[in-house]
Amino acid sequence: MRNIAIVEDDDKEAGLLEEQLRRYEKETGAEYRVVRFSDAIAFLTGYSADYDIVFMDIEMPDLDGMTAAKKLREVDPEVILVFVTNMAQYAVEGYEVSAMDFMVKPVRYDNLKLKLERAEKKLEGKGEDRFLVRGKNGPVVICVPDIRYVEVTDHMLTFYTNEGAIKVTGSLKEIEKRLEGRDFSRANSCYLVNLKYVTGASDGMVTVGGDRLSISRARRKSFMSDLADYLGGRV
Repeated sequence: MRNIAIVEDDDKEAGLLEEQLRRYEKETGAEYRVVRFSDAIAFLTGYSADYDIVFMDIEMPDLDGMTAAKKLREVDPEVILVFVTNMAQYAVEGYEVSAMDFMVKPVRYDNLKLKLERAEKKLEGKGEDRFLVRGKNGPVVICVPDIRYVEVTDHMLTFYTNEGAIKVTGSLKEIEKRLEGRDFSRANSCYLVNLKYVTGASDGMVTVGGDRLSISRARRKSFMSDLADYLGGRV
């Protein structure tokens, strides 16, 4: 299921857009959870990076869509952004906020369909290679292939990546679920290891990117089995 936000102050335009999204669902089998915001301030207040696609009106009172998009990019650089506007000349400005595309009002279904097809291809290509976490100094995008291992200490997660260590609050169980099927394995209650970076394992220890981590007795059998399966898949 895709999460879609419509940020539009005009009830008629918002209703038309959602109606066309529902038509696309019926025709293609797509599943959308659509949330409508009547102004940009309401959309940005308490924003969490839960949306896959945002349809943003540009001409809105209090906070216009272009300014809102710049603020959005400060907390979510990944979400697909499509502007909906009466004025096509805003297209050039859209590059500054990495907008995927524009639609001119009134939105036509054939045009929306093209945008959705493009967005779906982009989302499928992105897969789960990146996700957003909230670090001490603001949002941080984690690139999954760059994670060497994840450590939890007193409810604090540390992602050890090729770019350095990133500390966030969270649950290792939650991260393990998010990375399920991505060649990660638990070495013990504290470490989730990317098997790609394992260079050795013996005597109850595993070497990951130059660091030596302990493998608990309870996890040893499953961890070594995961490692053997991974290496077998590489041969």
